[in-house]
Amino acid sequence: MTDTTPVILALDSSTTATKAIAFDLEGRTVVEARREYPRHNPRPGWQEQDAEDWWRAAADAIREVTAKLQPSGREVLSLCMTHQRESFVLLDEHDQPIRPAVLWLDTRAGEQIARVGSDQVHALSGKPPSTTPSFYKLIWLAEHEPQAMRAARRVVEVHAYLTHKLTGQWVTSWATADPMAVLDMSSFTYSDALLALTGLTSEQMAELRPPGSIMATVSDAVADDLGLPRDLPVVAGAGDGQSAGLGANVTTASRAYLSLGTSMTMGIHSDQYLYSRAFRTLSSPIAGSYTLEALLSSGGLCIAWFRDRLSGMDPKDGPIEPRLNDLAADVPPGARGVQFLPYLTSAETPYWDADARGAFVGFSDTHGVPELYRAVLEGLALEERLTLKRVEKATGTAVERLVVMGGGTKSALFNQILADALQRPIDVCAEPETTCLGAAILGAAAVGADGVTDVRATASRMSRVSHTVEPQPHLKKLYKKAAKAHQALYPALRKVFPTIAELRESAD
Repeated sequence: MTDTTPVILALDSSTTATKAIAFDLEGRTVVEARREYPRHNPRPGWQEQDAEDWWRAAADAIREVTAKLQPSGREVLSLCMTHQRESFVLLDEHDQPIRPAVLWLDTRAGEQIARVGSDQVHALSGKPPSTTPSFYKLIWLAEHEPQAMRAARRVVEVHAYLTHKLTGQWVTSWATADPMAVLDMSSFTYSDALLALTGLTSEQMAELRPPGSIMATVSDAVADDLGLPRDLPVVAGAGDGQSAGLGANVTTASRAYLSLGTSMTMGIHSDQYLYSRAFRTLSSPIAGSYTLEALLSSGGLCIAWFRDRLSGMDPKDGPIEPRLNDLAADVPPGARGVQFLPYLTSAETPYWDADARGAFVGFSDTHGVPELYRAVLEGLALEERLTLKRVEKATGTAVERLVVMGGGTKSALFNQILADALQRPIDVCAEPETTCLGAAILGAAAVGADGVTDVRATASRMSRVSHTVEPQPHLKKLYKKAAKAHQALYPALRKVFPTIAELRESAD
């Protein structure tokens, strides 16, 4: 018999693709679709994208999902989006892009960060000075492309851009606009002081709505084109990191989420506004509260880099990562004295050093691929251990357990190393698309699906754990010693990173 229970449509517009997923009210995937798009690197450090690709991919993915749903007759109750944070586009008076969108990965604004980044900017925006926030790139554009900034009628993040395409309204969630670092995070409103530094005004930005609120409905023309119900509610979402935390049911301070993607992101919930160099402060998907998030920009990237560049293994012989995991599993904890500093692109939390890069330390002619790969996995885990300690110290709250999601959870060895290094139980999410699930949770609560309007209660119903990895107590002392050595690596190397950066730039 055909299942006709209703669904929530979630959209995740990421750095590489847009996914559309219909979830049932228990948080299970019903149907999904994905459309990819490119990004461009016109100069070293520049990362750009065609904003129109965001909409083309979203529209095509939605059409595929609604076509798959049509035979079952399932009703779509609402649509909620999540997205790559900090990426933004300048639009003219006809709502057309003036120049390519600037992505969160873009590192062109180093001089602006050094000159404008200050304690006051941090206190207002909740974001330590770094390459990630849009704020510094907007200042770069004002200084280097003033004609584009003068022509900009709108400056919007991905969520606002797609909301306008769906509804015709220039509205967005404050939990998707705040990573741009132009909001006063104590009030979730645009900061005139921060905007003035970029040369913009609040009239050029989308109107802000609380996450989890109904912003508008899909226009009739778009609904008919995409196969959606007319007057479908479009719910204010949250950026991909915060949304992943909600999808993992992290709604209290005693539980942290750890996203194991290209970057690794750790976050906890806070009911009060706090800011520190130990994390960046974002709006929680639960309106009025906060997500405190620490970022390791090259997490899974380190694993992919080692696999593709250093392993020496041929993919024709089978998947490489399982073979690397088998080799590393035979190496004792501690990687026989090899340590890895996982800063392939930069050091984010808590150093915020764009010059920093990765390093292997302690290897000799007795070490090979097995030890080096285990050192990569342990280096990532030890970095998260230090991050967790700093977050706990800054907040005064102990984290009892972590929940992990993302591609890295496929490695049982990595999950165990994380549990052992952190000495905390690790819950592994059952739903692979946890970020999309967070958007679906907001979409379900906004329309009172299943008679429930509370976001926390909806998250408890829709989020599930597949299994738990317990730490091995006998490794506590070993990883404490390893963490002490790991903590000393960046301070010891910090003074040489600027010289290394000069050598790198001269080569480019």
